Amino acid sequence: MSHHQRMSWWPFADERSFWEWAWDPFAELMDQDEDVLLEDVVGFPLLIAAADIGECPKQQLCRVVLENLAGRVAWRRRPGELDALRAAAGLAHGKRHPYVREWAVYARRLLRYCEVAGPVNRAGAQQMAADMFAGPVTQWGRQGTDWLTVAVSGGGRLWDCASRDESSHLFINRRTGAWRVRHPTLMTDADRASL
Repeated sequence: MSHHQRMSWWPFADERSFWEWAWDPFAELMDQDEDVLLEDVVGFPLLIAAADIGECPKQQLCRVVLENLAGRVAWRRRPGELDALRAAAGLAHGKRHPYVREWAVYARRLLRYCEVAGPVNRAGAQQMAADMFAGPVTQWGRQGTDWLTVAVSGGGRLWDCASRDESSHLFINRRTGAWRVRHPTLMTDADRASL
């Protein structure tokens, strides 16, 4: 195992144990933070499969995990995880549930953000921040954009995007599309220069 990889913490030994848990409405992995245990890219195929089944008791939990995990993969930008997200988006694209297909579109937007794309206008920065701070379901549940602010900073070079629910901000270079998620007090001169 290279120093870029980490041990998987996916809590299921095999597919059968995942489905036993998923179909039991009372099964819990632990008392709290069950969603955090499921946030492992090795689980993408099973999470997508469960999210695609309307009758599955854990469908909603799997949706939340898919959104959170996709966002974290984009924030970290580790090549292996990005490859797993790319494969998961392809798998989800062909599923029957509208939410799962929408998640595939969302995951592909996140993947595009991980490639330096060029100029970003205010609307683009707002969409990018909404995707980074909230997945599709969370966005649909919110009215308007009062939960999100987009301001110019860095002497006019950067968009500074903030969600009222997050302590970190999304800083985007307005000209190149390069970005970084950081708490404003932790943004160093080197961070700003890299953008």
